[in-house]
Amino acid sequence: MSQKAGSSIYTGPWINWSHGAVVGSTVTLNERNGGLLTAFLALFVSTAGAACWKIVSFAIHQRRARRDYQNGLHVQQQAIFRNTGSAAGASWDLIKSAWYWRTHAENPVVRTLPLAALAILNLVLFGIAGVFSSEVTKAAGDETLIRSPNCGLLNLTATHTKQSLAVYNAMDLNDTLAASTYSRACYDSTENILQCNQYAQQQLKWQTDQNASCPFSPDLCLYGGMSAYQMDSGLIDSHEELGINAAKSERVQYRKVTTCSPIHTKGYATNITDTDPNAVAYGDSLERSDLAYAGSSSNAWIPIPALNRTDADVSLFLLAGNSILYEEPVTDPLYTATTPFSLPNGGGTNLTYYFSDHYVNALACIDQHQFCNPTTGDCTPPSGSSLANAYLPQLALNDAQFITALRIGSTIQFLTTYLSVHSRGASALRASETVNDQTFQIQLPDAQWMTEVSTWFAVSMAKLQQKTVQYATGPAYIPAGTDLVGPLNQQQKNMCQNQKIRSQIGTQSFSVLGMAIILILGSILIITSLVLDSVMGFVRRKLHWKDYKSLQWTLDDKLQLQRMAYEGAGQGHWSNGESSVPVTKKGDKLGIPEGVDLVHPRLSKAQRLSSDSEIGTPEAEGLMTVKGVSYQVEPVQI
Repeated sequence: MSQKAGSSIYTGPWINWSHGAVVGSTVTLNERNGGLLTAFLALFVSTAGAACWKIVSFAIHQRRARRDYQNGLHVQQQAIFRNTGSAAGASWDLIKSAWYWRTHAENPVVRTLPLAALAILNLVLFGIAGVFSSEVTKAAGDETLIRSPNCGLLNLTATHTKQSLAVYNAMDLNDTLAASTYSRACYDSTENILQCNQYAQQQLKWQTDQNASCPFSPDLCLYGGMSAYQMDSGLIDSHEELGINAAKSERVQYRKVTTCSPIHTKGYATNITDTDPNAVAYGDSLERSDLAYAGSSSNAWIPIPALNRTDADVSLFLLAGNSILYEEPVTDPLYTATTPFSLPNGGGTNLTYYFSDHYVNALACIDQHQFCNPTTGDCTPPSGSSLANAYLPQLALNDAQFITALRIGSTIQFLTTYLSVHSRGASALRASETVNDQTFQIQLPDAQWMTEVSTWFAVSMAKLQQKTVQYATGPAYIPAGTDLVGPLNQQQKNMCQNQKIRSQIGTQSFSVLGMAIILILGSILIITSLVLDSVMGFVRRKLHWKDYKSLQWTLDDKLQLQRMAYEGAGQGHWSNGESSVPVTKKGDKLGIPEGVDLVHPRLSKAQRLSSDSEIGTPEAEGLMTVKGVSYQVEPVQI
């Protein structure tokens, strides 16, 4: 990803229209805040799990509450459900109770393990939920918005001056090299490398036809009327493929079709001099080099009538074989080399190589562009880049669609086959990668020319992705003295705020719907766990319906159990016996005297004999003195 895109990632709430207004509601945070939110969600889910266990415990306790007397195991289990705040603690206490009651109760394991299993299930489920709470980031996907103060396009309207042409060429070279690098690394690649993880789609795919109709005069195409190779991008959705984030009613579709064919040089090539033995005239003259090229879209070259198209941009490529020697005969029409040539190998024998059959081989392509309104299904006629935008009023586009189409239309002038090669020269040829010592070429397949034009088409598709993102971030390369034209109206400002890229570098995106589900359900569990016993107690008292169950829930609370133990021992003057927190009179003192049986502890039933004092030591059998107050003590078992 370019530094511009990476530094322009928007943080805040937004809607990813790939998933609709509800499911697509997203919030993007920086890495620090995203980490805090992830930790909070995990903690919140854990708290909700504890609340859920409290609800389950209440339900089990109330279901098992009886009026009649029950055995000790049942009573202890009820106390566990009432007082254990976590599923982990409850499961452990239940398992321990089964072990200790194994010889003192009937079938303690059978009566306990299902209850423990329920606690463990609650623990596991909410443990998993806590881990997967981070999935709300995956639910949001790896897409983010980019917003930059440099949004806009370079002012390239005055391209007739030397300075503006130099700016144009410098920008085109920079962008073409970047697009070529990206297409080589990421198109037809399944590797999830960082370089490929930036655009809304890793690759814009296309269909090919190796037997397409000749796009020029049939007698000009080398193999006649069905000798062309066509690459058709199909309808590229502005949102899904290009990442211009918009609702369905605000999207447009774009299509590019490129058709190429080797063409005759016979009748168009003239022998001029020994030093420059060949000139090819398909229009204006071209400088001779390894790979010469011309494009009609630049208005710098006007093709001959047999090659000209009013509904397309025409690109012409002339390849001079020069001194390249091929190890095997080549029948590919762009590289045809079947003329043998012997060369000594230094060992006393000759090696046979092959050199080009012609001084120059020619290849021509047309590029056609088309826009469609997905709402109505209407499309503009295929045309060259200069006419594509002029046809847009025919599509009855709404304001958002129209500005989106213009945004794409501002880039298509850079997508011609000519500009996929321009400024790179012979390095744009894949065959040049297998030339050894600038002289010897390994054998080439018969359809090498199709590989070349497919590579150029891939560069144009990568450049379309690149230019779309660059509108929002500003150009990757801004030559000195060049003006950047920013948004001029509200629609263009909207265009600057709706570009998606695929990136999580330094940020995290969260699904608002996912977070809402976690927070709402968790809050319901937490609030329910806090008020359930009180509400049920109130309802039962009002209806006089099984109010003993609520009473047992109250009495099984740890504080009530403590009250009953001390009160049964005669310690303290207690009140609030029906509430969750019983209290004593002010000044009452409670405690366990020294000399308590450590094997089977009991509280002592105390009878006050004199004034208040701190707990002291027994002074006589059955007598205890506490801060000057004497108590008659009788053993009472807990």
